Amino acid sequence: MTVTATKRILAPTSPPLTAPVHVTPQTDDGVVARVLSCETNRCEVEVRIPLEAGFQRMVAGREKELVLASRSRIARIGIDLTPTSPIAIERGAAQFRARLEVAIPGYDVGKYLHDAVVPGLRIGRLVFCPEERRLDSRGILDAIREGALQLPAAYSIDERGRFTIRTHRRVYDLTRPLTRDDVLTILASAEGRSVLNRMQVARDVENVVMEPGQGVITSCSMFLHRHYVVLDREPGQLGKHLQAIVLDPVRTRGTRVFLEFTNCSQETIVNPSVSARVYEAQAVEPAVRVFPVVLPKGTPAELRQKVTFDATLALFDRLQTAVHGGYFDRFVAVVDDWDAIARGEAPRLVWHSPNGNGDRIEKLRATRDYSNDPLPIFGTSVLSEIPLGARSTVLLGYFPNLIEHVELCKAAIDRRIARIVFRRASFEHGPFLSAKDQARLADYAALGVEVFWCNEDWGHLAVHTFRGLRGYFLQPHLEARFQNALVIAIYGSARPLTAVDDAKLRELLTSLKGLFGDNLAILTGGGPGAMQQASVIAHDLGLLVGANYIETVDQATNKDADFYQCFQDSSRHNRQRWFEIASFQIFCTGGLGTLEEIGLTMTDMKLGVIEMSPVVFFGQHGNEPYWESMRRQFKVMVQDKRAPDWLDKHVMMTDDPRAVPPFYKRILELG
Repeated sequence: MTVTATKRILAPTSPPLTAPVHVTPQTDDGVVARVLSCETNRCEVEVRIPLEAGFQRMVAGREKELVLASRSRIARIGIDLTPTSPIAIERGAAQFRARLEVAIPGYDVGKYLHDAVVPGLRIGRLVFCPEERRLDSRGILDAIREGALQLPAAYSIDERGRFTIRTHRRVYDLTRPLTRDDVLTILASAEGRSVLNRMQVARDVENVVMEPGQGVITSCSMFLHRHYVVLDREPGQLGKHLQAIVLDPVRTRGTRVFLEFTNCSQETIVNPSVSARVYEAQAVEPAVRVFPVVLPKGTPAELRQKVTFDATLALFDRLQTAVHGGYFDRFVAVVDDWDAIARGEAPRLVWHSPNGNGDRIEKLRATRDYSNDPLPIFGTSVLSEIPLGARSTVLLGYFPNLIEHVELCKAAIDRRIARIVFRRASFEHGPFLSAKDQARLADYAALGVEVFWCNEDWGHLAVHTFRGLRGYFLQPHLEARFQNALVIAIYGSARPLTAVDDAKLRELLTSLKGLFGDNLAILTGGGPGAMQQASVIAHDLGLLVGANYIETVDQATNKDADFYQCFQDSSRHNRQRWFEIASFQIFCTGGLGTLEEIGLTMTDMKLGVIEMSPVVFFGQHGNEPYWESMRRQFKVMVQDKRAPDWLDKHVMMTDDPRAVPPFYKRILELG
């Protein structure tokens, strides 16, 4: 399918203003510097945590307000971390001795400690907890009312702001015993957390019971947007929490906030709990990633993107004047200085295919003989002429193909290049990328190469940014909001909602903004109808809008998205993976496409690919909910043991917007 892109159709939206990033004042993870001794179930180690100069200045004289937080994955397999010496800060690092020991014997990982606890193992971080940023009881209540904080149900708060976390009646078991390789992967691999998420499954119980000397992994529901929480470490009558005691803003969202307890007493503990303190996170103004184009003094900041896009597009137009637009006319240009783009100067290295549509095109740099080159159409051959460490920028007419990708990766490894700017996603598919293209974008990110899209459809220069495992294109000034936003996926038909349903959807999104605060984003399929209506409503409410566009013959794409990804029609199911960034799913009135998305979403929840969260089916048909027949089918599936029980409990079908927030709070067990 050939898609013709419409040139420079500006999105009819006003992107929200840049928002600060809320971060925990903490170090990077420290590592095991030396293993002092190791035996079954216990190891003694020396730990070294590097300290940045700014962090050292911030905590100077206040070292007593530092707390140690172990990595979550260490605690989640039942290993506790305990400092056994004072923390000494010298020569740009914190150093201390610590004990790693098995605190939850049921996970049976003690026999692998000798292999897993080795020098270089990332182990935990130091967190600065200044007393003046700690919230008292009034501050916590104000944050809850503003939607800036959602705490677990039935919380209690003392006069100094210490609140009690009561866990779910839920424990987490392993699908099978952990092997040595499992433990090494979980603790040392970048993918360790996702491996553990697949192996650690929830089991609802009447009561969470800990026998003497035993431990348990359980959870609670919590949403932190602008705060971080520090759990009390000291053992009490209701159990001792392991050293993973800091819950970060943004990352702490949802029903699967893990809590790890051990019973150090001689008596059985039923339903453990832990007290905690809330601190205001640091609001950091993000460094806006834009090309450093030199602008006249007094130029409004909001014009930076437009100027940058125009300058880049003008250079592309000038370079491609002689190119007829065929697939084999894949020019490559190398730019050393971004200011040169703004000035319209010629790049240092330029290559054109010698045979475009049968016409001879002169190479603008003829330093090599390509007459016998087996790959004469791939201009990335000129990358070898860039000096090592130059960190140049590469302009490409099209998103890289396989050979170009390999040569770009080689150049990235040698630090010859630092960023890529492409003009068109595909010759055959217009603005839509293939599954292989998505994998190549991940490779560039892994190699530290920035990718920009000079996107004529949107009239802007977009940067590719990852959130978790999924990457999206967006204007650089929106990166911070994108990373911090709580995302709600909204599905629906390409046919428009009725005026009545549109008004109800507006009321629903307004009420969710009241529940979770204004740090929200919606994510749709980017089509017309219900998807576009939801996007318009979201922008009216000042929310971010995202889209996973799909190349289809039965619907056009809207241009309402602030962050987006584009998929060729052959990547329809792969596209669903990009909805994983959403915390909640709302299905409006829809047809076969929406029905397919329902099945994929529910299956992902069943398999643990995405978090089990409340699902809302929103819309009416006659005297009953539009999806009522599906609810009846869900009940049959649960009764016949062909589906898990939560399929019946975690689903609401309604057209009443006021019913949804209480449903969320009940299922999420929020106060």
